[in-house]
This record gives sequence, C-alpha cells and structure tokens, in this order.
Amino acid sequence: MNSTPDLHEESVTLRVPGDLISTNADALRNEIGGLLETSGGAPRNWDLFVLDLTAAKMVDSVGLNLVVSLLKRVQARGARMQINYASPNILRTFTFTRLDKHVSLVKV
Repeated sequence: MNSTPDLHEESVTLRVPGDLISTNADALRNEIGGLLETSGGAPRNWDLFVLDLTAAKMVDSVGLNLVVSLLKRVQARGARMQINYASPNILRTFTFTRLDKHVSLVKV
C-alpha cells in the first residue's frame, strides 16, 4: 500500500495514501505489524500512535476492523491513538460506530 511512517521519540504517525478499504487493508495491516515490532524501526518509548487518514474519503467494514485491532495493540502497550482526518465521511463513520469514544479524532 506504500503508507508513510513518521517516527518520533514519543509518537508514531502512519499516513495512509487513500481510502482504508478491503482492497488495501491487508497490505496496510502487514505494514503496521512490521512497524510496531521493536525491530520495525519504531522508537521504544512512543506513547501516541497517529493514523493519518487525511487522504481518505472512506473507511469500510474491513478498514474499521483494522482500526479496532490497531487500537487494541496500541492500548495493550499503554499508549493512546489519534486519527487525523479531513473528510466529513470519516468523522461520520467513526461517530456512527462509536469509535470516537475510544480514539482521539482530529480534523486537519
């Protein structure tokens, strides 16, 4: 999928280059898995994971599943998760599914 990771000492940001849908969710899942492993290049002490969906217009059920599994991994290490978005459709999806109660949503 060619997402773009941005690694800082206290945070990891992953920029998704488009929609988070079934046709690209598996590739993104593999990229995230490698990124979050200690050997994947992420700093050891990060406490914020930012999923940048500013290029996305849509997240389908498979994409939501990916977000939930990512949220569980982030919370398991005691960290927080933030989702950056630009499209009102993304906000609507996360509000409707009540994921907005579990992640911080930031309009960019």
